[in-house]
Amino acid sequence: MIKFFRKIRQNLLTEGKTGKYLKYAVGEIILVVIGILIALQINNWNESRKNRNQEKNFLVRLQAEIKTDVENISNAIRANKNRMERAEFLLGSIDEPNLAEDSATYFIQSVEYAGYTNDPVISDNTFEEIKSSGKLSLIRNEKLRSKIQDYYSWTSQRGQYNFIRQDNQLNYFKERRGILSSRQQINMGSFTQTEQYSISEAKEVYERMINKPEFIELLPFTIQSQIRTGESFESINKQAIELNKMIEKEIE
Repeated sequence: MIKFFRKIRQNLLTEGKTGKYLKYAVGEIILVVIGILIALQINNWNESRKNRNQEKNFLVRLQAEIKTDVENISNAIRANKNRMERAEFLLGSIDEPNLAEDSATYFIQSVEYAGYTNDPVISDNTFEEIKSSGKLSLIRNEKLRSKIQDYYSWTSQRGQYNFIRQDNQLNYFKERRGILSSRQQINMGSFTQTEQYSISEAKEVYERMINKPEFIELLPFTIQSQIRTGESFESINKQAIELNKMIEKEIE
């Protein structure tokens, strides 16, 4: 093709048709420029399509992880609520000893489980991959991008709150020692088998409990910690659900 155009230009020069030669040369330049622009446009289109596919892939993966997060957080909320109720039950039994006798098994189990805190697993693998690769800008929706960053900032900041919860839990375990008998303590090691306890056993545990004022003083702090933990988890769970809906809409 290039040889063909060169031959046309040579013939025009040979025939002395300078004016036509110049017009032809300009036309040829315009064609070349148009060709370059078309090529650039095609390249940009391909690059845009590639980025869009990568964005969608990231969003699909994020959504899958966030759905799992919602399930984990919801389970943690239920578990911590149950433990808070157990701590409230223990505190209430101080003034009403009959509560321990009427619900012997629940009472004895509560001494063990009331101090536990369930911390949900939040997966940030995809987000960290996007962030570390510098591809966060591939998510074109600015509002969605901001929501994603806000959501995962909670996971990075919760370390300090985890430390407080873990400290409360360790204090609970420390002060709880000696309230349960050796056999009862061993039986609590199984989550699949539930031991049934008698009223007489509940009375013995109750007597040991009220003779440990440090443990009783810790119960209000345990309840307070569970309330704060529950509020924090409810908040992040709401964020996760809203973020999941936004991602779903963006993918569609």
